[in-house]
Amino acid sequence: MPRSAGVTASAVVVIIGSAFTLLCAAMMVLGSALVSKSSPAANVPINIGAILLVEAAIVCGFGAWGLAAGIGLLYQKRWAWISILVFAAILVVFTLPGALFIAFIPFPKTNDPNLPVNFMVLMRFGMVFFYIAFAALGGFWLYFFNKRAVKAQFQGTQPAPESAAGDSFVGAAAPAIPDSGPSPGARPLVITIIGWYLLISAAFGALGVLFSSSFFPGQQFPLYFLGFFVFGRIGILIFIVWMAAQMAAAVGLLKLKKWGLFATIALQCLVGLNAVLLISISGHRAKFQQIMETMMWSVNGRMLQPVPFPFPVWIGFAMSLPIVFVIFYFLITRRHAFTSAA
Repeated sequence: MPRSAGVTASAVVVIIGSAFTLLCAAMMVLGSALVSKSSPAANVPINIGAILLVEAAIVCGFGAWGLAAGIGLLYQKRWAWISILVFAAILVVFTLPGALFIAFIPFPKTNDPNLPVNFMVLMRFGMVFFYIAFAALGGFWLYFFNKRAVKAQFQGTQPAPESAAGDSFVGAAAPAIPDSGPSPGARPLVITIIGWYLLISAAFGALGVLFSSSFFPGQQFPLYFLGFFVFGRIGILIFIVWMAAQMAAAVGLLKLKKWGLFATIALQCLVGLNAVLLISISGHRAKFQQIMETMMWSVNGRMLQPVPFPFPVWIGFAMSLPIVFVIFYFLITRRHAFTSAA
């Protein structure tokens, strides 16, 4: 089936965006090298060079994946169609809450006379517009690549048997026989997206905690777990076990195991309960805010230019609730995929 103009345009956008992403990763690596050689780096309590290297590796991975997906779209590969849907879901899930977050958090006030009076307002508007534009692009791709006519462009076809002369064996030219499609025990695409999202996020979360001492020397981040604030090695151990359980559940989810479905639902209940407890108990919100502000003041005290930290940090927990609800919805509506013996 010939490639439509919409698929071609989307492939070009993905390729250009991925190339720019790879360029940003290269700039991060260069910035890391420059920061590590600069003398002020010793006065900064954060290992900026290590953080830039990790971010560069992540950004480079997404850029390479996107570049391959864009080329695959031009060749109408089914894995590229799946990749663009995953990219679209990532854009919507992360940029839309980010737009709401930036729209309502208080920005630091600037007293620089060289800047316009409404500089921070314009900056907020520009950042919100930037995030909403990417969320709209992700929403459009989710709609466009799920259209039947577009999906048909990425379905493999199997020609009908024909003789050496080019005629079909039934005596007339027969149209191509489409593939039978996914088998009854095939994994739904949305389960694939959820499984890989949980697997990758848990892996990066565990690695982030393990290397937090290298990134933020001298700082101990609190773990809020079911109404308790846990610090030190015990908090790290609880978080590592939590992320390991999520990774195991994600693997079971990808293998369409019932225990993977139940484990994922249980862990998402834990995430939701954790967020609800922190948000609903005012004393816990205030304590968490105080802990984070104390940490930032400790960091700012050793920096040449202190960074203000005025916004409530518990909003990050609130932003996790919509993601939990979306995962719940698709796990419940796609539970039939876990009943097949296949």
